[in-house]
Parts: sequence; structure tokens; C-alpha cells
Amino acid sequence: MTNPLIEKYNELYNPKPPEPPKPVENPVKLKTYDLDDLKASFQQVAERVKNNKAQVSSMSMEMDVRYGLNKITFDVYVDKF
Repeated sequence: MTNPLIEKYNELYNPKPPEPPKPVENPVKLKTYDLDDLKASFQQVAERVKNNKAQVSSMSMEMDVRYGLNKITFDVYVDKF
């Protein structure tokens, strides 16, 4: 027979460790893009901007001084692609 006070103390101050997470059954699938297709799509959008069939709404730029890399993002509204 155990002491109920000791059981309560253990319940409050020595909780059971949490159960480990269950493994994921359906792993996340990554999307990949063909670089040539991306380049062709970019050129199509750029041509539409040039011909006033698309409008640039905003631009943002991130510069990495350590590696000399620049990331430029354009938001473009395109009339019926």
C-alpha cells in the first residue's frame, strides 16, 4: 500500500514524459520547376510589360553583401495570359 500524499506529489511534480510524436504517414511532396520553363514564362511576362499588356504593381529588392547576391521580386498584373 502506498501513501496517497506521495502519489499526489509524484503526479504534480514528476509528470510522465510526453509521448513521442507519431511518424507522418503522408510525407510532404516538393514541387520542382524546370528552369527553362521558368525562363520562358519570365520572358513572356516581360514582353507583355514591354507591350503595355501587363503592369508592374510593386518591386522589392534584397541584397546580400556577404555573397554579392541580389534578389529582386516584381508583382505584375497581367491582362488575360
